[in-house]
Amino acid sequence: MKTKLLTLLSAGVLSATGLLAQVRTDISVRERNNSAYEVGEQGYNAHNFSVGFGLGSTKMYGDLSYSKPQPAYIGYFEKNITPTISYGWTISFGDLSTRDPYTQLRSFNRFTSVDQHINVELGTLFAAVDREYYDNPILRLVGGVYGGVGLGIINNNIPRIATPNDYAGQTNSINPTVLTNSTALYIPMNVGYNLHIPQFWIFKGCVFNANFQYTSTMSDYIDGYKLPLAANKRNDVYTVMSVGFRFYILHPSEY
Repeated sequence: MKTKLLTLLSAGVLSATGLLAQVRTDISVRERNNSAYEVGEQGYNAHNFSVGFGLGSTKMYGDLSYSKPQPAYIGYFEKNITPTISYGWTISFGDLSTRDPYTQLRSFNRFTSVDQHINVELGTLFAAVDREYYDNPILRLVGGVYGGVGLGIINNNIPRIATPNDYAGQTNSINPTVLTNSTALYIPMNVGYNLHIPQFWIFKGCVFNANFQYTSTMSDYIDGYKLPLAANKRNDVYTVMSVGFRFYILHPSEY
C-alpha cells in the first residue's frame, strides 16, 4: 500500500512540476526570442513594427489669451531601430479652440496633422552601461521614459472665427489679419512613457503609451489670427496630452 501511495505521490509531483514549467512567470517588457537583433545573451526582438491609436487633449497658445481643451484622435505607426530607439509616423485629427474673454475674438480650428519623429528611451542609457539591465525590474520599468523630436505638417480648417473689426482696415492680401485655411510645418517635441507588455490577446506584445507633445509651429495662423499687436511676435504653439496603445504586427525573427 505504501509503495502505491509513494508512486501516486511521485507522479503527482512530477505532473505539477511539468505544468508549472509551462506557466510563464517572468515579467518582461520585451518578448525574448532568438532574433539576430539581440541585446544580451538571450536577446529580444529589436526590429518590431507596431501600429496603434490614441486619444488626447489639446491646448492652444496663440494670439488670444484663453484656450479650452479640445479632443484629438491619433494614429501611430512605429518601427524599432533598436529595442529602445524607434522612429515612426503620427497622424492626428482634432480641434483647437481659443478666445479672448475681454472681447468678441474667438476661433475654432479643426486640424489634421502628420509628422515623422524619433523617440529615444532612457533604457538606451541603461543598455550602454549594462546590456542585461532588463533583468532588473526597476530599471526595466524606468527605462520606458523617453524623449523625442520630429517634423510635421498641419492643415488648419477654421469653420468658426470672429472677425476682428477693430483691425479690419489693416487687412490686406499679403498679410491678412484672418486666415481660415492654411498649411504650416511644425516641430513636435515629445516626452512620455512606454510600458511594454509582452503578450496581449493574439498579439506578441503591445505598448501602452502616455505622451506630452509641445508643438512649435512655423505659422501665426494656427488659431486663424495674425493680429497687429505689439505683444504678438511669436508663431503659434499648441500642446497635446495623450494616451494610446500600439500593437506589434511583424516579427522579423520569424522569417
